[in-house]
Amino acid sequence: MNLPPSRRILSGLVLGLAAALPSASALQLSEGELKVSFDSTLSFGGLYRLQNPDRGLVGPASNTPGASGAQNSVNSDDGNLNYGKGWVSQLLKGNHDLEVRYGNFGALARGYWYNDFKADQTLRTPLSDQALDRTVKGAQLLDLYGRVKTNVAGDLPFDLRIGRQVLSLGESTFIPNGINVINAADLSKLRVPGSELKEALLPVNMVKASIGLTPEITVEPFWLLEFRRNELEPAGTYFSTNDFATRGGRTVWLGFGSIADQGSSIGGISRAEDRDAGNFNQFGVSTRILAKGLNNTEFGLYYARYNSRSPIISARTPTTPIDTNLTGPLTAAFLRGGLPAAQASAQAAAIFQMIVKSSLAPTTLTPVEIATLQSPQVQAAIAGARQIALLTAAASGRYFTEYAEDLSVFGLSFNTALGGSGISWQGEVSLKNDVPLQIDDVELLFATLSSLAPQFASANQLGNYLGQYGREISGYRRHRVWTAQSTLTKVFGPTLGSQQLTVLGEVGGVWANLPSKDVLRYDGPGTFSGGSQTAMNTAGFPQVAATATSAFADRFSWGYQVLARLDYNNVLPNVNLQPTIAFTHDVKGVTPLPLGNFIAGRKSVNVAVEFTYRNAWSLELRYVNFTGGGRFNLLSDRDYVATTLKYSF
Repeated sequence: MNLPPSRRILSGLVLGLAAALPSASALQLSEGELKVSFDSTLSFGGLYRLQNPDRGLVGPASNTPGASGAQNSVNSDDGNLNYGKGWVSQLLKGNHDLEVRYGNFGALARGYWYNDFKADQTLRTPLSDQALDRTVKGAQLLDLYGRVKTNVAGDLPFDLRIGRQVLSLGESTFIPNGINVINAADLSKLRVPGSELKEALLPVNMVKASIGLTPEITVEPFWLLEFRRNELEPAGTYFSTNDFATRGGRTVWLGFGSIADQGSSIGGISRAEDRDAGNFNQFGVSTRILAKGLNNTEFGLYYARYNSRSPIISARTPTTPIDTNLTGPLTAAFLRGGLPAAQASAQAAAIFQMIVKSSLAPTTLTPVEIATLQSPQVQAAIAGARQIALLTAAASGRYFTEYAEDLSVFGLSFNTALGGSGISWQGEVSLKNDVPLQIDDVELLFATLSSLAPQFASANQLGNYLGQYGREISGYRRHRVWTAQSTLTKVFGPTLGSQQLTVLGEVGGVWANLPSKDVLRYDGPGTFSGGSQTAMNTAGFPQVAATATSAFADRFSWGYQVLARLDYNNVLPNVNLQPTIAFTHDVKGVTPLPLGNFIAGRKSVNVAVEFTYRNAWSLELRYVNFTGGGRFNLLSDRDYVATTLKYSF
């Protein structure tokens, strides 16, 4: 299984892939204490894929001509196969901010609309209505809140906001899954041409207050009034790597890539209704302390109770046992072998009677019957029939996504300058309790199938559910998770003919108190077969190679990101130029899903050039390369170039 990372991959995209937006010349009205401003940005951009799908990332049973591949799954390649080399997106969009202020009171409304003229022109799998709504054509309301700014208890500054809003916590720039857990993210908005951070962060209804107890201490309590989930790439869209657990996904296919996900009548398990978390019992407080005696260092202390924004896959065992009457499955097997219907039915009935006789009274079998049962053709037909019977029973099972409740996070952050070096230094460390982490989906699959057949019981790490029909099996365990990151930023003077050079680097790591992989394996991207060859053999899949143990989630994983940007002012009259390059490197370890921060060896390079004219028009050209991580980096064949024209007013 692969679910994309759940939090802000987006900061790197915002800083590394799109330079700062041209400042808008807002439409403004002013009448006494009433002040109204309206900002808009219109953009049109295109995204061009640079290569055709890598067959190593495609399932063997894919029924796309020339695309059958070597990946042990057909559950992750719809987005890959839907788009060949060429244009995959041509997006027109607009976002609009309306702000009203009257004395101490104010309100903000923000929304955007979009129309992609290319994304729905898929080569293989039509996009679902849910995918179309989120990525092709639609409009969304973002922020909508009211606020009041005043003084309380004499002269203590007080700010109160009520409504849909974004609350940022901590000091992380790139590394996700730290302190900043309040708002969910829409990952499908991150890589589109002209992407903006405010379109990717999903505002949530909340009450947030801020009070300055002293000039150096500010306390900000908050209470959330609704739950919103992370929006992963919908199934079948260009950057999607999961076909069954995201919006639009309806079926997970068994068989480790040997059963086609289109045109097959058996082999699929249907999706049950998602289980969202509750809206309430989510709250917290942040405290910021300015330590003037420590070089004006600002410290932050944080606590939050919240519900998980990221989906976990769980299952319900089949409700019906395997039908021991193999006449029907044998008939199906003979039909697949090319026999006419009447002959297939008669031969199936005769052979099934021989099977029953061999089980109940083997000494009564005639030599002809023994020879028939031992023939390779009949043995193959019986094996196929038993597989059909198993898959038919398995289809009465279900999988579903759920969102765990009652997580908590404690955090500490700092932001300072390193003496007179001109280097800004910031960082954070957080401890999360009761974080749901995804158990490897093959372990979950075999545990679910153990309700039907005993061989699956010894082939999984979750237990034996033989005969336990309709029982739910949780796909996660809760663990403590530590996340830490440190960021350095330096602004240099004139460099390479520019007015300034900005360099930013961030390193971070994730530690989760997981058990040994011999006890229980946790999911990592691309782990489409079990972690033990013995287990695969026992379960009846000796032809499928086990996944290397190193590909499953590790206790510790870390990586870094580096960004550099040059600012050239007035390269032409009223034209500014900003070239940017960003590099990411996941150095060691695999972060457990659904966190997904790091995959050992994965890298990316993002190169962008932006021209701005009169701080209103901008043209951006971008190149993005994904590499490293082997077959576990499911985006490694989706390099692209993009261009975006924007106008802000």
